[in-house]
Amino acid sequence: MLRIGIIGTGAVACYLAHQCKKQGCQVFLLSSRGIRNQISPISQIQLSDDTNNDQVISRDLGSIIIDGHCTDYTDFLSKDFDQLYVCSKTVSNQHICQQLSRNKHRLRSPVVIFQNGFTTEQTFIDEALGVTVIRGVLNFSVTLHGKQNLRLMFLKTSYLGCTELTEQAEADILAVLDLLNRVGIPFEGCEDIAHKAFAKNTLNAAASVCGLVRIGVYTAMRNYASRFVIQSIIDECAAIGEKTGYVKDSESFRRQSVGYLMSIPDFNSSLVLDVINGRETEADTLLASLVKLSQRIDIATPNLNFVYRYFDFYNTYITQSQTFTKTILVEGDA
Repeated sequence: MLRIGIIGTGAVACYLAHQCKKQGCQVFLLSSRGIRNQISPISQIQLSDDTNNDQVISRDLGSIIIDGHCTDYTDFLSKDFDQLYVCSKTVSNQHICQQLSRNKHRLRSPVVIFQNGFTTEQTFIDEALGVTVIRGVLNFSVTLHGKQNLRLMFLKTSYLGCTELTEQAEADILAVLDLLNRVGIPFEGCEDIAHKAFAKNTLNAAASVCGLVRIGVYTAMRNYASRFVIQSIIDECAAIGEKTGYVKDSESFRRQSVGYLMSIPDFNSSLVLDVINGRETEADTLLASLVKLSQRIDIATPNLNFVYRYFDFYNTYITQSQTFTKTILVEGDA
């Protein structure tokens, strides 16, 4: 029986937990930020499948009970996992990497990082940890409705790869691919994972426009004004990618990126939900790496800069407002 550890308690993390548990694995979740963001422990996860557009109602994939939910990294990593998945938002990435680095003597299994950013976890990847660090690019979406009640919205081929493909790394990737494909996620091994990560980061940067107007991708791609900005961001990313080597054929890259966004069903992404609910978004993290790269290679990116500056202001304002509110509450209690 495989023992799987999953860092994160969002929709993707819970989806992987549900599917791995159905395959007979032992599954443990860890709140990426400890008890700060997870007051009640997760025990049961219900999943329905909405990927078949011809179905009138969702397909019920059943409910599972996981084997444990932790809030402490030391306790979590002491369970000697066969595979360890990182499934958090990019805003938690730095904190998670720091915690794993501090506990690297406890790491025994390959670490699979499912992140949207193409550079945010690079420092951790480059660190000598003694285990294989695998990068994953996700091309599917799950939404969370109520308490661990999930809906799988769409599912496409996703990718795994390593920076340095040693014999051990190749064996670890094959083992992870075997499990993920068995749980029903069509993953493929990919030697140019950095290029895939850049392409996904481009999609997320372009789709962050939806957060400005609080609409789904489907609607945004069929509105002239929002689609124009989205396509302009894709054009700017294609220029960045071509100059840095992440993109081989910029015209094909643009066409594929637009085509992919056109194929996504209309739903509120996590970014849009963060804006609607007044939470800090991960747009700053996803956009910042592209903006900094464009500045380094001297490519003008006015549309990318505009969206980045908006979310940089938004996230700073939201963070400061939350800090101010907490201070008032503490002083009031005192």
